[in-house]
Amino acid sequence: MPNRNAEAGKAFERRVDALLGTKRYWANSGESVDNESLHLVVQSKTVQRMSLPALAKLAEQAAEDGRKRGKVGLVAIKLRAGRGRKTGTLLVIHENALAVDAQGDGSK
Repeated sequence: MPNRNAEAGKAFERRVDALLGTKRYWANSGESVDNESLHLVVQSKTVQRMSLPALAKLAEQAAEDGRKRGKVGLVAIKLRAGRGRKTGTLLVIHENALAVDAQGDGSK
């Protein structure tokens, strides 16, 4: 029996590709990010629920991943509300993701 949660996550990562113009990393690539472009690194998640502290921690980690690569890190998150129930995509950016200096190395 196929893992529908994994399939939904992969489909969402492809949707994020189309939305943000990123490239999706293949599953289990060992990368800390799911999607990447010239200016962005993205952690993509489909969830039934996620607390605000957990989302903030994930966004902070994405910001750090982006800083290490000289890019803006963000989280793309989609609520799994059940079959046939459409939900939108939230793009979450931690304030640390925007703290890139003129050299682009992320130091302040």
